[in-house]
Amino acid sequence: MPTSPTPVTYLFVYGTLLNASEKPMAQYLRQHSQLIGAGRFPGRLYDLGEYPGAVYDRNADGLVHGELYTFSEVAVAGLLNVLDEYEGDEYRRAVVPVQTGNGLIDCWTYLLIQPTAAWPVIASGRYTG
Repeated sequence: MPTSPTPVTYLFVYGTLLNASEKPMAQYLRQHSQLIGAGRFPGRLYDLGEYPGAVYDRNADGLVHGELYTFSEVAVAGLLNVLDEYEGDEYRRAVVPVQTGNGLIDCWTYLLIQPTAAWPVIASGRYTG
């Protein structure tokens, strides 16, 4: 998985890991991190049926909306290993700049790596599943 020159202790989520989700992995995330607030990055959000997938594109007209979580440097490796397994091989973990009310924050997020032509775009950029 990718690494960053300085420890990134933020995670941006936009789908089944959102705070309102009752999914077991969302509950796990809430237990092992702290919700910071809303954020967004330029890109497209796709409806994959049971869950969404995001593509980061700094030149995109649309935005992907979600939430930021933070966790300690001590917890980062263990938490990300669990999330890597959960996200599987449809996604890759990457650091992207996320716009927040306090400016840009570099965050880990999971980006879709499969072809997107078959999936509809969620025009609002917000997952409501």
